[in-house]
Amino acid sequence: MSTVFFGYLVARHALAPTKNALVAQKQFIGNIAHELRTPLAIIKSNIEVRLLDPNVPEAGRRIHVSNLEELDRISDIINNLLSLNTLVNPEQIPFTTIDIGKVVNRVVEKLSHLAGHKPIRIRVKVARERTAWGNAAAIEQIAINVIKNAIQHTRSGEIVITIGLDAQGSLAFVTRDTGSGIKREDLFRIFEPFYRGDSARTRTGGAGSGLGLSIVSELVKMHHGRVNIQSAPGHGTTVTVTLPPGRTQTKLDGGNQTLNEVSADFSHRARKKKSR
Repeated sequence: MSTVFFGYLVARHALAPTKNALVAQKQFIGNIAHELRTPLAIIKSNIEVRLLDPNVPEAGRRIHVSNLEELDRISDIINNLLSLNTLVNPEQIPFTTIDIGKVVNRVVEKLSHLAGHKPIRIRVKVARERTAWGNAAAIEQIAINVIKNAIQHTRSGEIVITIGLDAQGSLAFVTRDTGSGIKREDLFRIFEPFYRGDSARTRTGGAGSGLGLSIVSELVKMHHGRVNIQSAPGHGTTVTVTLPPGRTQTKLDGGNQTLNEVSADFSHRARKKKSR
């Protein structure tokens, strides 16, 4: 017993410098990300004000719009870096029972502008039991990154999001799209930070930061959950995020198998709701 304890102390002492260096590195990145937010916001505001001027020539307007897109991409990177920074001390992050249905509907509404110009339809199907035990901000970040990926890499067709308990009693948040799919060799590296896959997929779906799924992986790990991705080129992608169920399940009217569905049909620029 004493030998095991001594070995534990030696290993802990040996790994301490590496752990401290990693924590310091993440905190440094977080501080830099915070500092960058203000000047980027000022630049973006100045460009948006300039675009309000009807006398801006068309060529200049296209350049300003392109600059705004790049600023939005930088903002996404900063938000993801700040998310990584919060993972330094996950024990300090508060957990509670979260209604995943409400989170996903809010995220779909927030990201609707990304899909508004595409002939795609987004459907959200929410089961009677739809809560998870976790951190609200972290779960919203998971939903944003997963759904945003699906929208960016789907030119046309459908994105179906299903929320409910799986056979093991865990909360499953499943996103299926009819997008470009992911090559096998890329799929094995999909959770690596800054890995963005093949250039054809990047051109098709728009260039991302390469941090989105890495963030998802870390946040799901923090919740002691699971994330699974199934995909093939030309056959779309299915992302399944499994989280611990809520301590008190939020119940809807009707039977256990009832699914309430919200559809956002961007192919006709219409929004409709229905239950089945």
